[in-house]
Amino acid sequence: MSDPNKKQKLIILLSAILGGIAVVALALYFTDLEFEDIKNWIQFWTEKIQALPAVLFFLMLALLPLAGFPITPLFIIAGVRFGIAWAIPFSLTALAANLALAHWISTRLLHSFIQKLASKWDYDIPKVGQDNAKKWILVIRLCGAPLAVQNYILGLSYVPFWPYLWISVLVQAPVVIGIIVFGESFLTGNFAKAFLGVAVLVIALVAVSFVRKRYAQPKPGPADTTSG
Repeated sequence: MSDPNKKQKLIILLSAILGGIAVVALALYFTDLEFEDIKNWIQFWTEKIQALPAVLFFLMLALLPLAGFPITPLFIIAGVRFGIAWAIPFSLTALAANLALAHWISTRLLHSFIQKLASKWDYDIPKVGQDNAKKWILVIRLCGAPLAVQNYILGLSYVPFWPYLWISVLVQAPVVIGIIVFGESFLTGNFAKAFLGVAVLVIALVAVSFVRKRYAQPKPGPADTTSG
């Protein structure tokens, strides 16, 4: 028997996609804005950022998402600037640096500050137990929240650093690769390769959906946590 909740989610997703397409189509129809204008605007800012030294661009990738800045546009620009072959390791290295910094900030700085506030209400921030840490990392990485939110939740939970890093990079890598391939190909006019990037993203999303269903479902019983 089919799951009615799954059908409902699929309908909502398709409605959102069609709604977004309709909004873009109406905007293009009722204004003087054309698709070429949008592409030129993107290329303008891409060229501005491309002019930055590689080290500074790396720092942008590593630091800006700490404050909630969306990292996806930077991956796309990296693809255009360095080419797909170099952009992928460059971006994954910058992502790893971002993850490491977020873990340090949340465990060394934010946790103490938030714990002091919580202590006023006689509350201790729970820490995820060692046996449950890997699954907790996977659950948070598959939840769909912004990257910065995921990072700080995991850091405040005091998950071990190395499992946090390698699981996070492993989960994010297919999406990063798909974004870079699609963005670089689209902006350089290689639409055949752009479809390849879309295919990678679709495969990654399907895999995430499968893993989320298989491993991220809540189980009955108390959580495996210890108080900090």
